[in-house]
Amino acid sequence: MNWLRYLLEANLYLAIFYGCYCLFLIKETHYTLNRFYLLFSCIASLLLPLMQVGILKPAEKAVQNTVVIVPSTIHYQAAPAKIVAETSHFTVIDSIVYIYLLGFIVLLLILAFKLYQLIKLTRTNSAVNRDNYKLIYIPESNTAFSFLNYLFIGTKASGVDTIIRHELVHIRQKHSFDILLLELFKVINWFNPLVYLLQNSLKTVHEYIADEKTAAGETDAISYSTFLVNNAYGIGGTSITHSFFNYNLLKKRIIMLNQKRSGKLARLKYLIALPVCAGLLCLSTRSFSKTYVLIDLMPGKADSPLIAPPPPPKPPMKHPVMFRTPSPLGSITKKGYGYAESGYLVDGKSFFRVIIQESKNVQKEYWKNKVSPAEVKMLREKYGYTFPTMDIFPKLPPPPPQNPKITNVALPPPPKKLTKTNVAIPPPPMEPHMPLTNAFAVLDKYIAKYTRYPAVARDNKVSGSVVLQFELNADHKTTNVTLIKGIGNRCDEEAIRVLNTFNDPIDAKPGPYKVAVTFTIDGLEAPKPASEALRDDPLFIGEVVVVTYL
Repeated sequence: MNWLRYLLEANLYLAIFYGCYCLFLIKETHYTLNRFYLLFSCIASLLLPLMQVGILKPAEKAVQNTVVIVPSTIHYQAAPAKIVAETSHFTVIDSIVYIYLLGFIVLLLILAFKLYQLIKLTRTNSAVNRDNYKLIYIPESNTAFSFLNYLFIGTKASGVDTIIRHELVHIRQKHSFDILLLELFKVINWFNPLVYLLQNSLKTVHEYIADEKTAAGETDAISYSTFLVNNAYGIGGTSITHSFFNYNLLKKRIIMLNQKRSGKLARLKYLIALPVCAGLLCLSTRSFSKTYVLIDLMPGKADSPLIAPPPPPKPPMKHPVMFRTPSPLGSITKKGYGYAESGYLVDGKSFFRVIIQESKNVQKEYWKNKVSPAEVKMLREKYGYTFPTMDIFPKLPPPPPQNPKITNVALPPPPKKLTKTNVAIPPPPMEPHMPLTNAFAVLDKYIAKYTRYPAVARDNKVSGSVVLQFELNADHKTTNVTLIKGIGNRCDEEAIRVLNTFNDPIDAKPGPYKVAVTFTIDGLEAPKPASEALRDDPLFIGEVVVVTYL
């Protein structure tokens, strides 16, 4: 599961960031910089797994492929499979997922309960509005803590003015937002013990900042330290608040109050975040094969083919297209209407007719030599049909004995006799959109030769069929390659890439066609052949199966 791999990678980076903090920065007195470094560590550890430097990405090794070409004309029935009773298997991965979700829900409910308690406390006690904050007195208590712009203080607390000055530092510097961010971060990464240590470090830095600002208003640091000792046993607030009374931090706070201030050069230590980010970004690109990358900072040539490019295209060849009458309404226009074409000789002149299936029971016919410019425009805009040029047709058989004005009739069968002795006998009707000969075998062999199984798909054990649609233009070249059905993991891009590089003409009728490229891994369950689902599709020309090995 990609999201589990993402979480593990993000927590690995968080451990590296926090390790650098403990080694180089924890004893520095640039508390504000410490605060921003810890917040930056949380955000960077979540973002770095989603980024990569494309030029550093290792080239994917060519994968040994076995290719099977399945023509669309082959219809086969699979051997009856043995009936096996379905059994559910509870895997280790499933247990990990359920345990993670359970911890996520529990931590989220605990956070919601803490917030509810604070909201309830603000509504059950009278608040006194002060400058940019609200002071709430808690009767018969010696507690003192703050959250957002609320300052809670017990009526029994001593040194109220000093406590208020201390808590106002938390309020003005928005320390509560840091704590909320860490609480959400903890809900997501509750399984990582370093998250709890980082949260404690951030709250400790908050107290150092507030102590430093408060001590500046006292006569000296020693008197403020004495005040902290004398008030060490007050009642603290909930974990998402900043409590003035925190016995566990008392010793650290007093030591840092009286410690010599760090020099300006010590600020250069914080630049360590830059090489750490760069190193982790390189590690993310080089060492992890993943599909959840969203940002490529420096795209390289990773998507270029890893095999020798196909030879340069040969000069275009003129392929005479022989006229054949397709089965009734077997072809499809660009706008989805069925049509069939016929060509005839009348008194030595060639005529061309098309019948279009306008609806289920309505067919309309149009003769090229009789249509008006308005009808030509209507055929193109309404039906998506354009008359071909007559020079692509050889000598034509005579028209059938039928009035060309008649509509709602099926196409006539091809004439059996010729009126001209020098006119070739037209071949029998063909299936819609099938090649005149085995023309598409060249395309199948090309796809089989140049398609490689993406290493990402192989590593993730992804298999399945990629169905593409393309068009043959008037020059009988493949154009407008589009994805009909994909399976991701670079398989779709690989199939499109190979089809786009094919530049040889195909001796087949211009129009749309479909081809399937099926990726399968030997030793794993084979995907269902695409030819079974597409066997009745008149546009389908065949399936190429690419097999690789683990």
